[in-house]
Parts: sequence; C-alpha cells; structure tokens
Amino acid sequence: MKKTLRTRYINTLNIRALMWFIIPLLSVIAGCSKKANLEEPTKVPPVINKQDSLSIYIPKEFKQLNFNDSTSTWNYRHSKQSEHFIVFWDLKYGSDSPNSAKVPSQYRVDIDDLLQKAELFYQMNINTLKFADVEKGKSNLAKYKMLIFLYYEDQWRATGAGYDDVIGALWISPAAVKPVGSVLAHEIGHCFQYQIFCDEGGSSGFRYGFGDKPGNAFWEQTAQWQSFQSYPSEVFTTYDFGVYLDNCHRHINHEDMRYASYFIHYYWASKHGIDIIGKIWRQALKPEDPIQAYMRITGINTEQLNDEIYDGAAKFVTWDLDALRDLGANYIGRQPYEFDKLSDGSFQVKYTRCPGTTGYNIVPLKVPASGTVINAQFTGLPNASGYNHVDASVAGWRYGYVALLNNGTRVYSPMSKGITGQSAFTVPANCSKIWFVVTGAPSTYAQHAWDDDNTNDEQWPYKVKFTNTTLFNDFTVEPGTKPKDITFNINVKVPFDAVNYSRSTVTVDLEQLTQALTLTPKQITEGLDSKVVKFYAVESNGNLNAQTTANGYGHWFNAAGNVINWGNDAKVFSEMDAAKLTFDIGQFPNHVSKNDHFDISQALVYEYEPGKKVQATFKFSVTIE
Repeated sequence: MKKTLRTRYINTLNIRALMWFIIPLLSVIAGCSKKANLEEPTKVPPVINKQDSLSIYIPKEFKQLNFNDSTSTWNYRHSKQSEHFIVFWDLKYGSDSPNSAKVPSQYRVDIDDLLQKAELFYQMNINTLKFADVEKGKSNLAKYKMLIFLYYEDQWRATGAGYDDVIGALWISPAAVKPVGSVLAHEIGHCFQYQIFCDEGGSSGFRYGFGDKPGNAFWEQTAQWQSFQSYPSEVFTTYDFGVYLDNCHRHINHEDMRYASYFIHYYWASKHGIDIIGKIWRQALKPEDPIQAYMRITGINTEQLNDEIYDGAAKFVTWDLDALRDLGANYIGRQPYEFDKLSDGSFQVKYTRCPGTTGYNIVPLKVPASGTVINAQFTGLPNASGYNHVDASVAGWRYGYVALLNNGTRVYSPMSKGITGQSAFTVPANCSKIWFVVTGAPSTYAQHAWDDDNTNDEQWPYKVKFTNTTLFNDFTVEPGTKPKDITFNINVKVPFDAVNYSRSTVTVDLEQLTQALTLTPKQITEGLDSKVVKFYAVESNGNLNAQTTANGYGHWFNAAGNVINWGNDAKVFSEMDAAKLTFDIGQFPNHVSKNDHFDISQALVYEYEPGKKVQATFKFSVTIE
C-alpha cells in the first residue's frame, strides 16, 4: 500500500456525559487525532496536595453504577490513581492490568507511564500556563481528580472535555497512548479548557461559537499549543505545520487550520508572558472571540491589533521569537505564495493565497547588491473581480520587508499601511534573503464564522510592482536558449522518529532548473499536468521508473535506493509538490536507525521537441539523525 497522510478522527460522545454545549461545537472540541512523539516532555515543578486528599467525582450518567463492583462497566478494581488523576480501564481487559504481557500488544498500555506523564501535563497547565488556580475554593481541581477512561478497542479515540460542569475528563483508546506523548498532553489541554467554565462560570472558557455560528476553532488551536509546551519540537515537525503553511493567509481562527493555527499563541506569549493564553480563556466575555478578548485584556484597539498582526507575520518569516527561533531554523520562509504577473510588470495575488482578515502573505524576493534601494508600489484591490465580496469602506493592509543576513541577523523595515502607497528598503550588507510581507488589516475587525464555506471569507486582494527586485520565482528564459540536462546533488537530514513519518522539505534552485529546462516553474507544473514533463524515480542502475509508490509524485525506496512499495523493506520516501517544486524526504518509523544513510534519486524529463528530451536529476543523499 502507499503511505497515506494521517486522517482526522472526530468522535461522537455520549451526549449525557457533556450536557454543557451545543452539539456542533461539541464535536469540534472533543475530537482530536494528534500522533504521539517519543520526546521526553518538558518538566515543571510539581503541584503537591496531601496524598489522596482529592475525591473521585462520579458523573451523573454513572450514578447507577456501583464502582466497588468489579463487574460494573467502570469500577475501582479496574483503575489506578495518581495525585491528580484516576484512570479506569475497560472491563474487556479482564483481570489483567493493561500493561500485562497477557494483553495483546495492540491493547497494551503502560498505565504507570500514562499517569506519570499526565501529572507532568497537569503541572504545566497549572504552574506555567495558569489555566486554573487550585487555591482552596477557587477550583474544583482542589476537590476532585481528573478522570481518564481507557477503552479496549482497535479504532482511534482521543477526546478531552469533562463531566457535568464539574471536572475535566478524557476518553482514549490504546492507539492514542502508544507511546504516551503529545496526544495525551493535547487532550489534557482540553480538560483544562473545560475546567475553566467549571471554576469561573459566566462566559469564560469559550463555550460558544463565533460569527453567529456554533463552531469554535480556538479549542483545537490552543490544545495544540498546550501540548507543544511539553513537546516543543513538534511545533514544526507535526503534520499540522504543513496545514498551517497552506492556510496562513486565512483568518487566524479559520476552521481549515483549527489544528494548525497555534503560532499566534507564541506571539502573544512573547509580548505578554506565557500565561496570557490562560488569561484569555479565563476572562473571555461572550460573544468575544479570542482576538477580541485579547484586545480588551491588553488594552489595544483594532488599529494596534493590525500593527501587531503585521509584526507577528514579519517574525513568522524566520520564526524570530525566543520560543521558536532555534526550532524553526530549518523552516524559514516556507509559506507558499502565488501571483499573476500583469502586463505592466506588477504582481497580483491569486485568489487561492489572498490574505483574509489577520491573514498574511510572505513573498520572497530576489536579492540585489547591498546598498540597492528596492521599492514596492502597493495597490489594494478591495472587491476586485474574482475575489470574495467585502465592505470596501473598511479595507486596509500592512506591508513591509524582512531581510535575513548571512550571520542569522534579522533586519526589519518600517511598516507601511494604507490602500495605496510606496514601501522602500535599502538592501543591507551580507544579505542572504529578503521577503515582502503583506497582511489583511481592515479598520473594523470581524469575527470569522466556522461555516465550511470559504467563498464568504473576508479577502483583501492587492497588487504590487517592484523596482530593483522582483519575485524570487519570476524567471525569464532568453529566446533561443536550448534545453540541457542538469543534476542537483542535495544533502538531506531527516529527524529519526520511531512513531511518525518524519520528513524534511527540500527546495531546489529554481533559477538553475528554469534555465536548464527553459521552462518557468509555472510551465513545469503545467507540463506535468499535460505530460510534456514527466516525473520518474531513478533506480540505482540509472533506469527510470514511472510507477509512483508514495503520495502524488512520490516513491518509497529500499536500502539500495531502488523503488519499492510501502511495507517491510521500505526505508525512506521522496514526494514532490508539483505546485511548489519542493521535495519532502522522509523516513519509515522503526525501519531506519540514527546515522543510517541512503542515496535516492528522482527526475523530471522534458520532451521539448518530438523525440528530443532533457533530464533534471535530483540526487538526494539522505542521513537519518
């Protein structure tokens, strides 16, 4: 079989368990599918109560159960406790502990490890993130332990919320905690989100939807961020990072990236301290969305919000925040961009990448000589043909430049604003990369409604004409240039992961590729569709293999660098993104070891005249580290 991207599993809960929320939003916040990670969680000082000073809350739906009867669906004989948690396991485990060697491996769970990790996540949410105050009388967590229910089942279950507006609870299957990791951290994050209303009441805890719709993406956004405080490396290595890149032009609370839009949390924490997220949750006033709550709590208006959104976007180009800078070093400038080049030489953003309110574009530019003054003539195009309709009277944008120097220093231009304007920037010495940054910044902020309809999202289209530079992918080929073969030799380091299909993204030199094939990147993409350009794997003997065995334009390779199907002998894969002309190189979990090395190759073959072909070969030297 082919390697497939993981699927989201949305579980349907027994509604009696959660008589606190409308059904559409319940399904949103309760169903999660994060994969585990073997990274050891970040530790924080423990929250200490007197041993066994906390009680076990019996949910209303279980009032008829005798928890002292070992034949009851859930009972104390099939349970184990830590200081702040009790885990009940399914009767189907029989008389065995879930970690017993007698239990089939797919159902086996290390309960001790689960409880130890749960306590670490509890400490993180209490001591560091400040999602609850356990001082006497201020939280039900000072009375009760959180509840965990482990089901004996093959399918995925990972759900966090709570019972009866009293105490947080979560429901899991063995697959979600094999090994125990960020899935559990994510679901315990949901438990603390649920706990806020239990403790604070009022309109705290975002128990409502936004924009007159029941949906609320902020539960998942925040649970991701909560889990990454214990597993920081996952912020960029998780599958959801790719989802974020493909959707960062949209509203921060957009449903299409509800598991992926967690970077605003890092920005807010960098400005106001890591406990700002907990404050937003605890102090929310219905019908505020998190951005409106943030504005009220921090005392800023929409104008200042738009300035901050731009500042955050500029920082996200190179992940220039203390919590992200080192982790994001290999992910700089990954945000995709798409423009149409107009007859006057200006570039107009495509519908598919047009920034919405609080959304942004990162546009890489060609780097001219140091000291060169580059200029952008910016023109906003509210309600331009082919884009979503908006109230043009509130239209606004922010824009400017970010430069990355060879020594890693970031240089930021002054921010510009307005419907039309000029933005100039002097190229600094030793400049490695330059980007133009644009954000959607209407003068009136509007919530984003989760309606699964992108055609009514606010969009703020624009065009921009550059002087002394141009888009990084704006390539031209001199008439009469003859196509030629080219080979790219690329070293790739892929992080070892025993659980996930970890990967690294490789960007080839598009200028060299364009000049060799005499095709622009857009023409290469179109050529793949029309079969004028064909994609192959290159076997170790040099033969071309047109049969794909991974996702899209992708192949699995064995240890010898030959194409193979997904399975026992598969080691690494390479998948080309035809739109971006990038390659994702990844590893098969538990089929490779650290320091393993593989040589694999793929190729693009262009038939520029009948019977005449040229080949671009991509040789990847892959090291697992």
